[in-house]
Amino acid sequence: MCIALARYFRNWPSHDFLTMQRVGQSTFERLLIFYARRFPLQRGKLRAIDALWRVAAGNRGERRVAELRYGGFKMPCNLNDMLQRQSYFFGTYFLEDYILQCWQSAAKGAKVILDVGANAGIYSLAALASQCDAIVHAFEPTPEIAARLRITANLNGLHTLYIHEVGVSNDNGYATLVRCRGEFGTNDGMNFICRDQSRFDGDVVKTVCLDWFCEYHSIEYIDLLKLDIQGHEYSALMGAERLIAAGRLGMIFMELNWADETSAICQASESIHLLERAGYRFSRAGSCLKWEKAGDWLRTLSDVVARKV
Repeated sequence: MCIALARYFRNWPSHDFLTMQRVGQSTFERLLIFYARRFPLQRGKLRAIDALWRVAAGNRGERRVAELRYGGFKMPCNLNDMLQRQSYFFGTYFLEDYILQCWQSAAKGAKVILDVGANAGIYSLAALASQCDAIVHAFEPTPEIAARLRITANLNGLHTLYIHEVGVSNDNGYATLVRCRGEFGTNDGMNFICRDQSRFDGDVVKTVCLDWFCEYHSIEYIDLLKLDIQGHEYSALMGAERLIAAGRLGMIFMELNWADETSAICQASESIHLLERAGYRFSRAGSCLKWEKAGDWLRTLSDVVARKV
């Protein structure tokens, strides 16, 4: 990798490299950022960043402010967290960059956008970079993550980004927030809510359903909706049945959590069936969306885009 980088940077204008410099960053850290964002070959990039970031950070700690590719928005980051680290070095969520590009295109012209399972808010920020006057409602039940998102909104002066520290479910009430940081304990984007309040391994948080939320906030139509809530997407859609039936819910970007058994009923299959009955068609995320009926092909996807046609 080092040889390839040396050859690549030798031909890059020096003034462009200088724009990547930031106070408090080592030369190696700036080099890694430049490599992550500008080097044309994608293969092996994430592995290289994950292997080298600690050396680059040195004794300067793990706290940083990322400059995103979306509108140049700033975001506070902790490099110990996998998703925040990707935002800092790549300026995006590297593993979902193709979905984010598709999402940005869909956000053009949108007036009302809902980001359900917002986490650090990169989808909210990408949408606002594409459509600066859109009203974006971001839902994040984890208190510390919601607090960080509010800091991000204030840092960038985003007055049309509203952060709601609640979970989205099939009704208004309460649920247990279960914190899950993944296999290596470095991914705080895997928290989820559980309606079983007898569990004692999480905080109690409020839940809302989208039908009630839109009625309360006088929202007539949702142009764009993202659902990424760790397998509870069907519950969220059940709480938006009136919106769906009335044709007031436009394009949906949704994570699919399939059961291991092909024939098993799961949140993903139930979500697809609910939307299909309402007249929605489905597409892979990409630069060109091709709307198709539901089928076995969907089981090859971890994310899908849906639209009523």
